[in-house]
This record gives sequence, C-alpha cells and structure tokens, in this order.
Amino acid sequence: MLVLQLSVVALLVLVIILFGNAFYQATKLPDNTPSKYLRQQIKSDGSKKVVVLMGDSVTHGRIGVNYVDMVEDQLDGAQFEIINAGINSELAWNNLQRVDEVIQCDPDIVTVLIGTNDANATLSPDSMRSYVRRMKLPREPDSGWYRESLSSLVKKLKTETNAQIALLSIPTIGEEANHPAFLKSSEYSSIVHNIAEETNVTYLPLHEKMIEFLRDTPGSPTYSYEKSFIGMFKAIFSRYLLRKSWDKIAYNSGFSLHVDHIHLNTAGARIIADLIGVFIQSV
Repeated sequence: MLVLQLSVVALLVLVIILFGNAFYQATKLPDNTPSKYLRQQIKSDGSKKVVVLMGDSVTHGRIGVNYVDMVEDQLDGAQFEIINAGINSELAWNNLQRVDEVIQCDPDIVTVLIGTNDANATLSPDSMRSYVRRMKLPREPDSGWYRESLSSLVKKLKTETNAQIALLSIPTIGEEANHPAFLKSSEYSSIVHNIAEETNVTYLPLHEKMIEFLRDTPGSPTYSYEKSFIGMFKAIFSRYLLRKSWDKIAYNSGFSLHVDHIHLNTAGARIIADLIGVFIQSV
C-alpha cells in the first residue's frame, strides 16, 4: 500500500514538473527584450538600425510560430538590431505603460501589433473579468479605450523618438468570417487603420492579407472559438510536452493560419514577417 501511495505521489510530482515546464516555455521572455538590450549596454553606435517590434503574445513568439525570428532571418544582422517587445496577453494600454523602455532603446524603426486581447476581452463577461484581473487594467476594455490607448502610444513614440513607425492591423480571430470574434477583429483593425491615417504613420494591412489568404485557403477548425482557451492549452502541451511542431498542431485542428483561433502557424507568421520586412527595408 505504501509503495502504491509513493508511486502515485511520484507520478503527480512528475506531472506537475512537466506541466510547469510547458507553462514556463510558453511564457518565458524572448532573448532580445528591450530591458536586456539596455542592460547589456550595447546601444547602437549608428552602424546598425535599431528595430523594436511591440505587441502581445503573437510578437512574444512563445505560443505559435515566432514571426520576429522570421524578420531577423530576412535582414542583414550587420545592419539591424532586432528587439522583441512583445508580452503575452497584453492590451494596448499595457503596451503604453511600458513604452518608455522602448523609447530608451533609441529606435530607428518601431512596429506595433496590438489589439487582439483588446478585442477578445469584449466578447464575453468572463473574458472581460479575466483580462481586468490578470492584466491589472484600470477599467473594463472597450473600443474607445483601445483607440485612446493606441493613439497615445503612437503619439508618444512620435514625440519622443525619431523612429519610423508602422501599425499593423490585428490578426483575424479565428477563421470563420461570420463569427462575432472574427467580425470584432475586423472592427478593431479598422480602428488601427484610422489611427495610422490620423497620426500619419505607416499602415500594414495584416488583417486584410489574412482574409485574402483564407478566401483562397479556408480552414475547417475542429473546435469553436468559444473553446479557444482550452485549445490554446492543448496546443501548448502538444508543443512543449509532446514536441509537435506548431504547424502539425494547426493541421490536426483544421486551421489554415492559426494554431488555436488566436496564435499563428508558419503561414500566418510569414504574412506578418513579410509585411514588416518590406517596411523595414523601405525605410
């Protein structure tokens, strides 16, 4: 009996360790964060252009394919210093709270891909409460606050840096064009477009490019957006416990661009990387 109890305890400990490692892998910060760049005191002497990519988990790159790595692969490392300023789950307001660190990097180029969580938070009362609690928000998110936060972020970057700035419309939420979540991502992408025009910064049409892709290559997700939270955890475990590729996870769940309705596979990440790469090389 004692041996059985010890075996159960050992098994539980092993499960906890494995699951804990999976969450650690999904949330650990990138190697090239703004804070690391500043701590290492490797600020550019002018021989390299400093590029900061701001955003949420899609930019963070630990859940789904990392488009920042793709951008870096497209560029000459002798000419560009790439800084990843993406953090899981952040809203535009959270990006605004830490923009000073980005400004301290004295960037030449800044891209901003933020808004999926702003949109996502409005889709159910439970989601709203979760975001307010987890992200320590001072209020409940809505489209007006998103517009205000993103506009303030852009204006601060324009005022306090000499950077060339590009705003990307947000990825589609899911792949079903008539679903309320997908339509909400379109609404928030329109806000991004309007802010880019109002502030006279470059607009990169990610949302529109994804819609074009889905028209030609539609997905058939095996579970609904309403189960995307569970789908995300399954994807994390499949990647970091079972060592499946993000593309295999996406394929098994019937997605064309996503891995879990929110995060992206290689095809989705490639659309972002190509848009940003062209912008960087045009500056």
